Amino acid sequence: MPDNTGTSRRNFLKISAIGLAVAPLTQLVMSTAVQAKQVPRHLPAEAAALSEDDPQAKALHYKEDATDANIAGRKEGQFCSNCQLYTGQPGEAWGPCAIFSYRTNPHANKPFVVSATGWCDAWGPRASTR
Repeated sequence: MPDNTGTSRRNFLKISAIGLAVAPLTQLVMSTAVQAKQVPRHLPAEAAALSEDDPQAKALHYKEDATDANIAGRKEGQFCSNCQLYTGQPGEAWGPCAIFSYRTNPHANKPFVVSATGWCDAWGPRASTR
């Protein structure tokens, strides 16, 4: 019976050498792709911005910046920041929304937040605090 130990060791060393050579290149390519993504302004480190391309956001016609958009159904002065579902702090650019609060970004493993200047079809007036 032939002894394949030498051949197996050689193959292992070849594959290991190729893997060690390719690993830094993979890291370089992956970090470049991540750096190219634009980071939203003043986004809290413990949260992930809800994308307008998210299926639920699309269904609710969510827009990250309602000041620049002509959105059907939206009335002047309606923003996430003055919606009853928005629980962000006054003056902050991003905050949690009850509609999306149970979800997390699967890539970042962080909860989604919405823009204070955003808007969606679920908008409802915040109760007055007199």
